[in-house]
This record gives sequence, C-alpha cells and structure tokens, in this order.
Amino acid sequence: MKYPEFEKYTQFTDSENPLCNAYSTSDGHIFFVEPGFYFMLQGFSEKGEERVNEIFASMDEMIAKYPKLVFCGNYESPFVVKEGFVYKEITDITDPLEIYFEDRSRGSDYGD
Repeated sequence: MKYPEFEKYTQFTDSENPLCNAYSTSDGHIFFVEPGFYFMLQGFSEKGEERVNEIFASMDEMIAKYPKLVFCGNYESPFVVKEGFVYKEITDITDPLEIYFEDRSRGSDYGD
C-alpha cells in the first residue's frame, strides 16, 4: 500500500513482513510503518488536527535518530518483530507534543 506521507523515503518489501510498509533513508536507516499505526495517524489528519505537521516532523526526527525503527499499532503485539529495532506507538509521538485524540465513537460503559 502506498503511504504518500513517506514518499521522500525509499520503499522496499521486506520478505518477512510483506504486509507492512518498509522504508530506507539515504543514511541507511530502516523503518517500518504498520497498518495499525498508519490508521491512527490518518485519524489525526482526518479529524482536522491542525498540528499534524508537527507529528510528521517528530517522526522524521525519530527516523533520523534510530537506525532501526518500527512505528507500530501496539508495541506489546507488533506485526514486525525484528532484533535490535526500536518500537514507537502513535502516543509516543503525540503525547510529548501535547496532541491528544479522544475517541468519542464508542458507546457509554454505563447503562440508563
């Protein structure tokens, strides 16, 4: 699947993880974007989050900082499991920026 937000990086297919987008940088860094992470990232864009550019800038900083990185939906059960990689969830990026997303689509836990 094409993720236009990452077109500045070189996309490649990892034979062990063909369902997750893999990218490399000109510095030789490698990172993956899991579908769950991308879905949450789209949530910020679709909800009209004005600060979405800050999120992408923070991601770029992480990509430059960590030679091996996985942007995952849930670090406790990632799709991509690779030795020596750093795992980051969307909240690892948005919380330090004080950008919060509240999911109001689910029903109440309390009855009438």
